[in-house]
Formats: sequence, C-alpha cells, structure tokens
Amino acid sequence: MQFTSPIFALFLPLMLAVYWQLRGDARRWALLVGSCVFYGWWDWRFLGLLGLSTVVDYCVALAIDRRRGTPAARSILCVSVVVNLGILAAFKYFNFFRDSAQAALAAMGFDVALPTLDVLLPAGISFYTFQTMSYTIDVYRGERPERSLRDFALFVSCFPQLVAGPIVRAAELIPQLQRKTRWSEIDLPRGVYRLFVGLFKKMVVADTLALYVDAVFSDPTGYHGVSSWIAVYAYAFQIYMDFSGYCDVAVGVGELLGLHFPENFNLPYLAASPSEFWRRWHITLSTWLRDYLYIPLGGSRWGFARTVRNLLITMLLGGLWHGASWMFIAWGAYHGLLLVAEKLVGRWTAAVSPPGSSDALRWVRVAAMFHATCLGWLLFRSPDASTALVMLGGLFDFSAGDVRGLRILLIVAVCWLAHLHPHWREWPARFARLPAMGQGALAAVGMWTILLLSPHGKPFIYFQF
Repeated sequence: MQFTSPIFALFLPLMLAVYWQLRGDARRWALLVGSCVFYGWWDWRFLGLLGLSTVVDYCVALAIDRRRGTPAARSILCVSVVVNLGILAAFKYFNFFRDSAQAALAAMGFDVALPTLDVLLPAGISFYTFQTMSYTIDVYRGERPERSLRDFALFVSCFPQLVAGPIVRAAELIPQLQRKTRWSEIDLPRGVYRLFVGLFKKMVVADTLALYVDAVFSDPTGYHGVSSWIAVYAYAFQIYMDFSGYCDVAVGVGELLGLHFPENFNLPYLAASPSEFWRRWHITLSTWLRDYLYIPLGGSRWGFARTVRNLLITMLLGGLWHGASWMFIAWGAYHGLLLVAEKLVGRWTAAVSPPGSSDALRWVRVAAMFHATCLGWLLFRSPDASTALVMLGGLFDFSAGDVRGLRILLIVAVCWLAHLHPHWREWPARFARLPAMGQGALAAVGMWTILLLSPHGKPFIYFQF
C-alpha cells in the first residue's frame, strides 16, 4: 500500500480510529494486524518472508542471551547474519551475480547457461532486513532481548517506516510501542503538518520533476546542452523530495500514533564536504553503515591505508545495498573516493577553513559539494554505463538545449530557496500555534493543492530498495 494511494486515505483514518479506541495489548495487536494489512496489500506472500525474518531474529536474540559471554553466542549471531543476508542475496542479488558471472564466462569463451530465479522483489526488503539484523547484533553486544514475540514483530512490521525507512533501532521503538500513550499526549499539529508536507513534496514536486528527468534519461541523445544540466539538477531534487517526502509522511503518521521516528534528512545539499553530506543524507542508513560495518572493520583506528580500505568497502556495500546493478556499485565507489579525497586533503582544508572562517569560503565548498553530489546522482539514475557516458558528454555541450526545461529549472530554483530557508524548522510550530479552524483550513487547502497539481502516481523511488 502506498502513502499516495486512495486506499491509504481510507486505511489511515480507520487505523487511527481503531488504534486510539483501544488500550494496552489490544492496541498493539490492532497495530500489528494493521501493519500486516498495509504490507500485504501488494502481495500477501511477502508476509511469509517478513514473518520468517522476524521469527529467526527473535529466536536468535533469545539464544544469544542464554549463551551470553560464551563462544557459542558468536556462532548463533552468524545464523541471523546468514539468514538475513541469504534472503537479500536470493531475492535481490541472485540474478545480478548470475548475469555478471555468465558475462564473465562468455568473455573467456565459455558458453554456459546458468539458472535464474523468477521472483518478485519484496517491497522494503533491504530496510527491514537491516533493521532486524541490527537488533540481533545489538543483543550480542549487550542489549537485552525483547521477550514478547508480538512486540518484536510489531517493531519489525510497524507500517509507517516499514517499506522505506527511516531505519529504526529496537531500543528506540519497542519502548515507545509498549508505553501507554494517550491521545491528548500526541503532537497532532506536527503529525498533520509533516504528513501533508511529505505528500506535497512527493506528489507535486518530485513527480513533476520526474516527467522531465525520465524523458531525458530515457533518450539522452535527444537532449543536449542545458537540458542535460537541468535533468541532473532536477534529479537531485527529485530523489531528495521523493525520499524525504516519504520520511516526512512516515514521521507524521508516527506522530499520529504517538511514536517518534528519527529524522532521516537535514538539508543535505548544504553540506560542505562528503562526510558532512552523509551526516545529512539518509542519516539512519549512514549511521547503520558506520555502527555495523565501518567501525567493526576498524574504522580509522589503524592508520590511513586501512581507513581508506574501510571507507571503500563500506561505500561499495552501501551502493550495492541500493540495488543489484553495477551503476549502484559505481555510485558507492564514487562516494567512497570522495570520502578518501576528503581524508587526503583534510589537514589542508582545516588550515584554509578553520572554525569561524568566512562564510564565503564555506559557500564555495557547499557549491562544489553539491555539484559533486549531482555527478554521483548521474551514475545513480543512469540505467547503464552507456547512458551515463552520453549524459556526461551532454554536460560539456553548451548549446541552448530544450527550452521546455525552463519550467523545470524554475521548480529546481524554488526547491533551492526552500532548502536555504533559515527558519524551516519553525514551520511546524507556527502551524501548531494556529487555531484549530485555521489548521483545518490549511490542511484542506493543502489536500486540494496536492490533488490538483500532482501529475501522476509514480511509486516512491526507494521502494525498489
């Protein structure tokens, strides 16, 4: 079920009405059932895979707790890692590795027909797999396991953030699910505000930008010059508005349920360095990769050479996490190299731009990082290397291009101005200070605006991950 679908507009009020009429265990059961309905709406068979991951990690965590401090605990943890990564490998990566191996064999002169798996990719599999795997790792590191299978299953399947994040840790969410929250305690204005802002960002801004982006990337030879630049800029804000819009809706719906999810974005295009970008973009994935991959590999503790190795491994796997494609791997490698370059020039950067240095120098670095990020998005969006090369060549063709892109460029400019607004964090509080009638009127206007301006119903970009 998509947040932008008409069925969700019926599902959410019904879910909230039932949820807040119940108390205690009954409320948690209702949310669990509602989450299963939400996830199973695409294909009920996906619930079996979600249930398998839930039961395995629940049992593994309890077994680790019983054998805590013994060598057996590590072996039990390996069961969780193998099962979770095995599920990802089978459903998401098997055919990719199969095609790559077959192409390599063909290049060596071997004509071998390797088997394929004809399976659908379950929605959100990368998100909930990382979420449940982090739980068993945390238990191995000393956290106490959840004894209630129902509450653990609810942590895994809680519908607002199930399909595309934010990735939530068990220690953050399970206590909230078990708390006896009252309707009077929720931040209703903030929840409504985030819900409508998220829908507007996705349905109006991102989907409008997608019309131009899809046209250019599907026929890069038919566009050139300024059109290529506009398409790259437009995709930078399409993916930002699309993904942050989903997270806004997730946070807003969470607020309406009395749950607080972590923020996933913090004005990423104002980053002045690669490391700052990853502290602002997809924050929950960045911290997951840091805590469960980069630091266990050794982080930056064992010298520059190993730091470079750990950064590249982390970003390569982060790119592969996004999809079974060499272009995603190339995108991850690109960002890994940016982080390595930052390490190389770190001392020089600190010398020329110490704390308190001129704002002008920081804005130069912000502009440079934004364009470096856009170049990475070109790799991310291109379906193959040939498309990426044609698009890259188009950036060096300075002809006028397609004038139809001027409207898209105007939307990008407005997105930039909104991104730069110094008081954007205050807007939910300002909405909350309005009288109830004013809030209702603005919500109604917002809904009609979304319905009137939304061009079509494209799925969220991160659903494919």
